[in-house]
Order: sequence, then structure tokens, then C-alpha cells
Amino acid sequence: MKRLTQFVCSLAVMGLVASCGSKQHFSVEGSLADDQFNGKTVYLYQNGSVVDSAVVADGRFAFSGEASQPWLASVAAAGESVSAQLDFIVEPGKLNLDLLAGTVSGSPLNDSLQAFANVNDYSEFEADMRTYEQIYYSTTDARERADAERIYDSLEAIGVGRTFERAKALYLANKSNALGAYAMTVMAGTDRLTFADMTALLDGACPQVTDNAKVQARLSQLKAVEETSVGRHYTDIVGVDGRLSDLVEGRVALVDFYASWCPPCRAEIKDNLVPLWAKYKDRGLVIVGLNVWERGDRAKREAAHQKVMADLGITYPQLVDSTSVATDVYGVRGIPQILLIGKDGTILARDLRGAAIEEAIVNALAQ
Repeated sequence: MKRLTQFVCSLAVMGLVASCGSKQHFSVEGSLADDQFNGKTVYLYQNGSVVDSAVVADGRFAFSGEASQPWLASVAAAGESVSAQLDFIVEPGKLNLDLLAGTVSGSPLNDSLQAFANVNDYSEFEADMRTYEQIYYSTTDARERADAERIYDSLEAIGVGRTFERAKALYLANKSNALGAYAMTVMAGTDRLTFADMTALLDGACPQVTDNAKVQARLSQLKAVEETSVGRHYTDIVGVDGRLSDLVEGRVALVDFYASWCPPCRAEIKDNLVPLWAKYKDRGLVIVGLNVWERGDRAKREAAHQKVMADLGITYPQLVDSTSVATDVYGVRGIPQILLIGKDGTILARDLRGAAIEEAIVNALAQ
């Protein structure tokens, strides 16, 4: 149930090229028209690092400075109950931001970026997605929940595909400037890229694209996915409470990356993993629950882990990851992530969900 944050595009204004040269002045006039933000700090980021800050007064904030060439920036602020964040491009002139509305204007590259953001790839089925999401979280029937998730995901995939294709077109027309960096971060936020795909797209791009922190992080994650993909030998995990190899070596093993606070994880455990453990544990299968991304200090994480085991009746072996080593090694950026390992240590499947889990187990045990 991974809803892509929408960035969509009008292609009529593509092909804008930013020129390099002497530093020129820029100013940013921003609006945060919600009283809870008054007195709060708005942070200006460049490549993941804070480069400036401003305090909101009467719903307004401002930044100014010099820039030798346009660069991809973001601003973010946290109120008492609402947070706001917006990507934009710093370039010479006066820029206008409305942080709550998510709009930017005042320069050619930002006008193009805003046209990109104004299109909603989900508009024709957004209401249906909300309906199926509500069913997923409210129903107690496993079959109904699985059907709701399947339909939701199929609709989401259409929207993600549309966004990706337009972002790709925008990127190819602007890979020499900051707008290309923005478009690449949009593509990187989808599930449509492999490591090879992304490497090929980055070939010949300007440093603003290739050196972008989000782009580099996604490239590293995709490399980890490639190195632990189907057909590769599983990678042992060191640095968690135990070793994966101690539990899976020489056996057909189902490994579930999950967290106690994750509703889809809990549903998968309750609907499928607990029943499958009871059915196949005496036929050569081991299930390993790999608890990741728990929140709070060590005591709170341990309490959450013990509670989810009791709540869901988990009796199969567990490992607790307290350092994010496991998810980094396997390139996991969304949970649940369920993979199947064969007796010889070969990864047989990744991203297993629902009925596909048992089918994969049966095939593996028959080998």
C-alpha cells in the first residue's frame, strides 16, 4: 500500500537549460498561512543539508542569497499538528512559495516544475483508491483484505507508471540542469528502476543530478537489491541479535522483514505466515521474522517486539535488527518484504505477498 507522493508534469515547457556564470541574487518569499507555524523555523536544504533558516512571522518567511547557477532545494517546517515540505529550484530573481499549498512560481525552471506538479495522475480513480484503502484497514476478513489490497495496488501502479514516464521525459530533456535533478528524484521515488536502468540514465548527466543525495541513496539501495536478487546466494546478516545463517542454512527459509507498527505486516503475519508455519514447519520449512525499524529506545523496541509476537501468536524464529543493517544489505525500503531462500542458499523469490507465498513454498519444498 505504497502511495507515491505525486509529482506530475506538463511537457510543453521542457528543454529549459540553465546557464552557468557569475553569482546572481535570488530571493524567496514564502507563505505559511496557519497560525500554528508562527514562531516556527523554516529550513532551507541543499542536497540534504541545511543551508539557511528563517522564522515564520504573521504567516510569512523569506530567504535570500547569491547563486552562480540554479540548484535544487527544498524547504520544510513542522507545526504543532502539520508538517510542510516543498521542492523548488533556487535561481536568480524573486521566487514565491506557498508551503501549505505546495506551489512555487517566479522563474522559468520553477514554472516548469510547478506545471509538472499540477497534474494528478490518480484523479480518475483516487476516490476508488480511498474506498479500497478503507476496506483494507477496516475489514477482519482475510480474503476481503487481500482483494482490496490487490485492487488498490493495481490502480496505484497505473498512476505510478504515468508519473514515471512523464518524469523520464522531463529528465531526458533537462539532464544538464537542476530541473533534471528534480525529475530524477521523482523517478527514483518509484519502483520502476533497476540498478542498471538508473546507471544508464545517469550517464552523461550534470553533477547536480549525479551528486544529488537522494539520487545517490536510491542508487545504493538498488545496487543492494541487485546483489540480493533472485538467483543470488543470500547474504548473511551480521549486527542483529543473532545471525541469519544460523537459522536458515540448509533449509527452505521464508524471511519476513516486518515491524510491529506496520498494518500490512501484521495482516500478512496473521493471515498467512502463522498458518503457513503451522502447516509446513514439520515438512522442512523455517520461517524467520526479521523485526526492523522499531521505534523508540532499546527498551521500547523490545517491548513492541514482544507484544506483536503475543498479539499475533508468532512462534517461529525471530531476529531483531537494531541497526538497520538488515534492510541496508537487502535494499529494503518498504515492508513487509518477504523473500524465500532455497536449501542451497539461493534466493528463490522476493516481494512475496498473499497466496503467492504458499505457492512458492510448495515449489521450493518439492525441489
